Amino acid sequence: MVNDIQKKIIIIGGGLIGELLHIMLKSKGFEINHFAKVSKIKNRTFALSPSCIDWLRSLGFPSLFFESLSEIKSMKIFDSSIKNSVTLNAEDAQNPALAYMVNEKNFNEAIKKTLNNEKNFKKLSNDFEIKKEQEQAILKLHNEEHKASIIIACDGANSMVREKISINSLKHDFKQTALSFELKVKSEIQKQAVQFFLKDSILAVLPIRKGLVSIVWSCDNQFFEKLNNLDDKSIENKLNLVIGNYYKDIKIASQKESFPLFMNSVESIFKDRVLLIGDAAHFIHPMAGQGLNLGIRDIISLEKNIDKKDYMDIGLRGFLRKYERTRKEDVSQIGFLTLGLNWIFSKKSSIVIGVIAKGMGLLDKSKFIKQQLIKKAIS
Repeated sequence: MVNDIQKKIIIIGGGLIGELLHIMLKSKGFEINHFAKVSKIKNRTFALSPSCIDWLRSLGFPSLFFESLSEIKSMKIFDSSIKNSVTLNAEDAQNPALAYMVNEKNFNEAIKKTLNNEKNFKKLSNDFEIKKEQEQAILKLHNEEHKASIIIACDGANSMVREKISINSLKHDFKQTALSFELKVKSEIQKQAVQFFLKDSILAVLPIRKGLVSIVWSCDNQFFEKLNNLDDKSIENKLNLVIGNYYKDIKIASQKESFPLFMNSVESIFKDRVLLIGDAAHFIHPMAGQGLNLGIRDIISLEKNIDKKDYMDIGLRGFLRKYERTRKEDVSQIGFLTLGLNWIFSKKSSIVIGVIAKGMGLLDKSKFIKQQLIKKAIS
């Protein structure tokens, strides 16, 4: 028999993952108490996998949201010489698209409509405490306590919840900083993403709509310092040296944002009745564009485990261990992939560069290997 506490869930974290988690759990009949710090919506653009888009449809997202998406049909990847490349096409894996570009503001608007503006987040200060009891988790604030079967934390890579419950994390500093902004362009290339593994940076160009692309430039810290001190025109000139054969009349069209790059892995994604999901549980290099997709797949996996109905109380250790096992392989594979690619392409040795060039040539000719890469990317 289900008691009142078993139907109550506390969510900590108000980003996209926290909001999507709220929608999913609410649809399952749980009573949600949602706490978050006030955060400003940024003008970011994300590449979502087809499987994540299908899941958003199942949540009842408005049709206008899906109409606003921009398809990525192919991706071209270059090595540091900008001569050798691999092209991944959605049609090679018999899929309509590799990914779909979505604007954060449009995403948030769709979430609001899906929730019927009933989010009702409560503000969370830094001095909260988490208490554990055998059959419930307790969030203790300055003058009140909230009880639930489980506390689910999706409060980002620098998770305060993770710190307060003493889950250790291993941080790998890439010694890189990402610079992101939008770029107006003229190009014949449509619905194609382009990625350049350069000697001192990784440059990703993602189509938003005709005449507008998103730039994510992951730079060695030394190169970033030089780049960050340049005016827009000088940055446009540097970009032109790399992408000038593919995009013309380039012009920066948004504010530039930057953030340090690192990878976080945790010793466990849960402790007692507290579960970490999204960036709180795993934070990876943005080169693969999988960070948000991984977080959404966390929620999808949690939903599948709930639907199995093996447990009435999802805060139980047995349920959380089952969930952890379902996520381990996916998270590990993506983490190793990004770490490995960053290591390989950051090497300056002429021997390594030669091996990469030859390997890319062989890869571009192997339809089977490309199909496997695409299958993992769109899962």
